[in-house]
Amino acid sequence: MYKRQFYNNVRRGGVSKNAERVMERIKKEPMHSEMISELCSKHNLCPYEVCVEVGKDANIIVCDYFHIFSPKIRKAFLLKLNKELDNSIIVVDEAHNLPERVRRLLSNNLSERQLSRAIKEADFLNYSSIADDLRDLWRILKELGSGMKKGDERIVKKEEFIKRVEEVIGTDYDYIADDIRDLGERVLEIPNRHRSYSISIARFMKRWSGEGMGYVRILSRDRYITLSYKCLDPSISTTETFSSTCSSILMSGTLLPQDMYADILGFDMKRTILREYESPFPKENKLSIIVPNVTTKYSKRSDFMYRKYARMISSIASIIPKNVAVFFPAYHIMNRVNSFLDRKIIGKEILVEQQDMKKEERIELHKQLSNLMKRNGGLLLGVQAGSLSEGMDYANNLLDCVIIVGLPLEIPNLEVKSLIEYYDFKFDRGWDYGYIFPAMNRVLQAAGRCIRTETDKGVIILMDERFKWRNYAKCFPKDFDLIVSETPEKLSLIHISEPTRLG
Repeated sequence: MYKRQFYNNVRRGGVSKNAERVMERIKKEPMHSEMISELCSKHNLCPYEVCVEVGKDANIIVCDYFHIFSPKIRKAFLLKLNKELDNSIIVVDEAHNLPERVRRLLSNNLSERQLSRAIKEADFLNYSSIADDLRDLWRILKELGSGMKKGDERIVKKEEFIKRVEEVIGTDYDYIADDIRDLGERVLEIPNRHRSYSISIARFMKRWSGEGMGYVRILSRDRYITLSYKCLDPSISTTETFSSTCSSILMSGTLLPQDMYADILGFDMKRTILREYESPFPKENKLSIIVPNVTTKYSKRSDFMYRKYARMISSIASIIPKNVAVFFPAYHIMNRVNSFLDRKIIGKEILVEQQDMKKEERIELHKQLSNLMKRNGGLLLGVQAGSLSEGMDYANNLLDCVIIVGLPLEIPNLEVKSLIEYYDFKFDRGWDYGYIFPAMNRVLQAAGRCIRTETDKGVIILMDERFKWRNYAKCFPKDFDLIVSETPEKLSLIHISEPTRLG
């Protein structure tokens, strides 16, 4: 059954009787999205279209950021639902992710791989003239990247690409983009075809000719040559969105510093209330320690430092009753420290996250950790800003201790440097907003894996001298109650099983 037929089974001649019966069932009982998808599949119906119809009568709609913060998608989505922002309240959960997510939504790429696939689309449909245009675009991309080595990148001006396209193809730039879009729409009419590379290329070309303020244009060479139009300023979308609503609520366990999020998301401070609430969990159930005599700072990385980390981690893991998770700023640092861990002292099975792991494999790693609770626990090694340190829940006090090794600062590539420069220009806070604070948010997300409920007890150990520095420390919640110790493995404070304050 083709995608178009599923759509037609809902929409043909108005909403079909079959779709109405399924909709009535969905309205009667709360259903997970997977259950709705399975139900619609049994009746050969498009689950998205069915949910849109159900949503017309709903007072609360749960959706992805994409449906609200992508301007064109938001317009179409709300039109289908017969809803308007001005009489709506938007509640954004995990709002610390919103700036980066919106930047990605407003960014586009053009790569050799896309062009290769689009040429195949054109050849398949006998669009020989457009296939030639796409080959010309590919040659232009190679020309722009001539002499670049793997890992190289440079800024490209808007006019540089547009002028070269018009010179080589001999036609107006916008006309070329429209022709490629026509090809893409024809591709999507092919039965069982759900995406078109030609549509992506046309979308990139239209975006590329747009604004310069709040964006950066970068040519990079890795496996493929890629031309990117990257958004630096999420407020390009969010300011309009939030100012159009009746009210908006943004919440997260790590929405700090709050004034940064208010700035970069474009909130009107005259109409904005900032609130930070203490954790409702008992303070005596959590111990937070900073270890200042180690660091992953680039200039101080060495086997000596990695061995130092390994000795402390090995000692701590040996005295923690059950599971310990250690989150590193990068895989290569994790692997180096892991090579120096003392397995005999640790006395626990070591589980290691791999860079190329699939979702199912990470879930299996989580299951293995749960099973180790029945014995003497395990030692989980993972990375910050990964699915194990942010997306995974460790319920039922699965972790007795979380160790944060260093800061996951971004590699200072052209995009990061451009972001720092842009926030310096706009807020005079470039290094804070574009570099330091986002890294600290990832640290807090990883640290938050330890205490998940009011009955959980655990230790959070932050291993890097920079956590003491003022500009980093201001990102910690007020109730973190940090202790500084150069030898945390020797403290008599780590008695997880005791019901009173740790120590």
